Amino acid sequence: MSIANLSTELLQKIYEYSDLVDILHLSQTSKKNYNALRGRRMPIIRQAFDDEYGPIPSLVKLVMSDDATKGRSIVGTGARRNIAVDRIIQVPDEPQLSTQLLGKMMKFGKAASRFVEIFPQFRWRLDYQDRRFLWSHEQQRLRRAIYNYWTYAILFHDEIYVQYNPGRLSGVRGMGSWFNPPVEIISDPRLRLIQSFNTIEIVQLNEFLQHVVKLIELDLFPSDSTIQSQYNFTPQAMEKIAWGHGEWYRCLVGNLLRYDPLDFIYLYDQTFTKAERAGYILTRGFDFRRHNTPATLGDAISIITERRRNAAGNSHLFHPLMYQSGDSCLQGDNLKFGIADHPHEESYSKDHPFNNDGKTVLSTDEIE
Repeated sequence: MSIANLSTELLQKIYEYSDLVDILHLSQTSKKNYNALRGRRMPIIRQAFDDEYGPIPSLVKLVMSDDATKGRSIVGTGARRNIAVDRIIQVPDEPQLSTQLLGKMMKFGKAASRFVEIFPQFRWRLDYQDRRFLWSHEQQRLRRAIYNYWTYAILFHDEIYVQYNPGRLSGVRGMGSWFNPPVEIISDPRLRLIQSFNTIEIVQLNEFLQHVVKLIELDLFPSDSTIQSQYNFTPQAMEKIAWGHGEWYRCLVGNLLRYDPLDFIYLYDQTFTKAERAGYILTRGFDFRRHNTPATLGDAISIITERRRNAAGNSHLFHPLMYQSGDSCLQGDNLKFGIADHPHEESYSKDHPFNNDGKTVLSTDEIE
């Protein structure tokens, strides 16, 4: 039977099981097919968009963070970022979508999809015999971690915010205990954003962050020791490949962690030599003599997870959930509720107590 003879109800059912590109192409084949889509356009497109680029709430938060950083004045930067965080953490589970918003979300969604394609190479670096494509629910977890990482990077790693507040979170350990930091630290917008994520989301965000670190250290900007452990090169050959050692190299990695996923995708796909990568980071404003503004996402995650660990006490649930050994960023098989399914333990569950433990802290709330 020709598709032209199908009823509107059957056409809409076909749309429900199609991906986003097929929906758009099918709707353009005839006026009847277009009208069938128009009758339930937003529900159908929303479901297809969520399947391909979701979760939608995290993607909406990312778009909002991007819109909130358009101002270029340092004056009022702190207040504007606090307002942006307040709006972001109040995004509902089913936000309203518009055609304009979908267009903005598409740009970020396509970048996340590219990371989904290459992620198995990072997730199974050592145990490559187990390497596989991610299942659809694992892709959702990875995209959510990417969007959360990107939201933080846009809000707090851009040049304006770094100039306004260059890394106040580092050194917090010496200012007070992890569980009871000073009030000005608790109300920091960087911590409030991380605090709005539930523990499982933070675990997966931290796992993604560790994979980004390894992407920098092993693939894009290897240190002298990394190259020496694999090859027997002369010093002249080393200089053409390696990126240094010691404190200078650690500062370089800390600065590169301010980049967003789009930067890493470009570096991974489009650059192949040290000269090309050096040229790229120079165009992004990196100064080899003054790269002293490191990323703060790792500090923020450490503070929030330690506070929750102390709040949970000796709970047998919390510690396996958060546990990561030195090799977890390479293999991850000992990380419970990570991005990829744990091979032996219980899997991710929407009913798990740490999936709904995030407490939203607004700037107007009273901090004890």
